[in-house]
Amino acid sequence: MTESKESIEAGIREVYNFVLERKNVTARYVVIIALASLWLDAYDFAAISFATKSVANTFVGTPSILISLGIGAVQFGAFVGAVVGGWLNDRVGRRNMFILNMILFVAMAILTGVSTNIAEFTIFRWFLGFALGSDTATGFAYIFEYLQKEQRLFWSNLWQLQWYIMYLVTIAFIILPFYFVTHSLVQPLLWRVIMIIGGVLALIILALRSKIPESVLWLAYQGKLASAKRVIKQTWGVELNNVPDVDIQIRKVGRGFRSAFSIFRASKWRELVYSFNGNFEQSFIFYTFGFYIPYILLALKLVGPLASIQALAVLYTGGVIGGYLTAWLTPRIGTKSQYVIGAVGEGVSVGLIAMTYILHLPLPFFVLFSFTFYFFHVIGPASQGMTSINAFFGASERGTAAGWGYFWVKLAALLGLIIGLAGVTLNPVGTTVGLAIYGVLTGLVGMAIGYDTRKYRVVDEEEIERKV
Repeated sequence: MTESKESIEAGIREVYNFVLERKNVTARYVVIIALASLWLDAYDFAAISFATKSVANTFVGTPSILISLGIGAVQFGAFVGAVVGGWLNDRVGRRNMFILNMILFVAMAILTGVSTNIAEFTIFRWFLGFALGSDTATGFAYIFEYLQKEQRLFWSNLWQLQWYIMYLVTIAFIILPFYFVTHSLVQPLLWRVIMIIGGVLALIILALRSKIPESVLWLAYQGKLASAKRVIKQTWGVELNNVPDVDIQIRKVGRGFRSAFSIFRASKWRELVYSFNGNFEQSFIFYTFGFYIPYILLALKLVGPLASIQALAVLYTGGVIGGYLTAWLTPRIGTKSQYVIGAVGEGVSVGLIAMTYILHLPLPFFVLFSFTFYFFHVIGPASQGMTSINAFFGASERGTAAGWGYFWVKLAALLGLIIGLAGVTLNPVGTTVGLAIYGVLTGLVGMAIGYDTRKYRVVDEEEIERKV
């Protein structure tokens, strides 16, 4: 090594300071491509939820529990993929994981679409979920290291907006056209078309991702300054002449299996409880109640099949509005305020839905309170949990942290799907009251121990102060 340790440390600081202080004009494009797994997740969630009967009509005679297991295998795969993939993207790089995840998704989506039995269907969807969980963790880590320190909070808070927009797009351009052409959503062809289209979408994302560079901060943290400089030149058009032109590894990342648990340390307990509870709560409430709204509408014979699709599209508009508003509010009131307001708001909304059951209120009340549920859900922990966990850790372990953050989202989704069906069927009042209490308590916990990430010390800045 011809460069001194001091000059390399100075070079790392210059690279970090450049990225954290320089606004990136390609932010919108990068966020869309980096978090594209959320588009795919929303697509699969929306499309397959309307194609459940289509799957059952294909694998005739298969017990309903196995059908449910096959459809829900995505959630099993996702919470494993989030942890493993999050750790791997610290170890092998963000860009490499972007490419590998999409290759896996393309293959699994197509293989699922041509499955000949329920076992194949379930296995392929498990690996598809693994790719989704891994890719989401990678996406959050990447945008936090590609964007300026104020930009990262604004753009990362738009992730729920992307999810809800894709949900509506899927209804408008996949579900409704198929329904109007075939006058049915139970034909065996439907789910196969859904899976193949998902593979095509992932292939397009893979092609777009082939052009994006590696994370500058991830490279620089290790000492790979020459590579970091090339990315800065390519992205910003700026030459950092004072930074040593060397590619060495003076800091290791993702070191061994134990490093997958490195974020669990006493000094970060508040950050972890705050983020993880927010992630779990938002997903558990959504999948226990929000997921089953179409079922509730149909089971209570409040509307017909087509009207249930249209009603859900209207309700999810609340998520779109909330998804945009949460990013707009971030620089104005901060992330902690939104976390608290959103959690309490969704808890109160679900509590009011319980009142519609108890008092037998007309349908418009159910629709109104469901709309406000989606709105507050998106503003609150649904957005702030993942944004916060990525702000609480630096480039050396941000992928691992993002993976654990998304693990709690998907674990809650899995539990919510199982508990929710029994809850909304057997005891809808007790279920919604319990969820309402959980939502309000989450807001109170966030108020007591939470952080406004606008004011939280940028951990990346702490990393570059550590001596090699």
